[in-house]
Amino acid sequence: MNLWFILIPLVILASLWISFFSRIFIQLILKDDTKKASFTWLGCGFNLDWSAQKTCFYLFGQKVLTNSMRKKQVKVKKAGKKRKVNYIILWKKKDVILKILKITLRALIDMLRKTRLERFALSLKIATPEPAFTGIVYGTLSSLSYSLRPFLPLKEVYIYPDFQAETPRANLEVSLKTRFFHVIWIGLKTFLLLPKISLLKTVKKAFH
Repeated sequence: MNLWFILIPLVILASLWISFFSRIFIQLILKDDTKKASFTWLGCGFNLDWSAQKTCFYLFGQKVLTNSMRKKQVKVKKAGKKRKVNYIILWKKKDVILKILKITLRALIDMLRKTRLERFALSLKIATPEPAFTGIVYGTLSSLSYSLRPFLPLKEVYIYPDFQAETPRANLEVSLKTRFFHVIWIGLKTFLLLPKISLLKTVKKAFH
């Protein structure tokens, strides 16, 4: 028996095993001057930078491809047409929409259970046009943060009021880690449960 008939299936099985049970790293940074999202899997990385309007693809830490989003946005604005939303159709199909939201929310909860939180840093400034309402919102969020103590590292969560400003501001940094198998399994299960035909018909009628 040829040795290659044994080695090739073993290499394929090993590659599939590594791919399926490898980890995906997700990082999200939302600050005043920086808005980025990055995905890393098996040495491959994708970086989306809203601040610089660029997307980058990395391979083992080396930049392979960079693309600008500004040209595409200009083309879309010129060629795109404004679509009107038919809210009556959405109201009539509210059962379908609620079913889709429930399935999506269930999938999100399942994904969060399979995801490990590596880092969570939040700096939230509470500000509204009414100082009294600012105090109410600040008190509510502060009490809510204590109920989240078992789930979030509250040492890196800072909430403070600003009675002079009128708009809230936030700085958020999140790093997550999960397995590729969980993403594929939950995504496939969600896709099979979604009422795809009803969803397509509703979107087609509501957006025209």
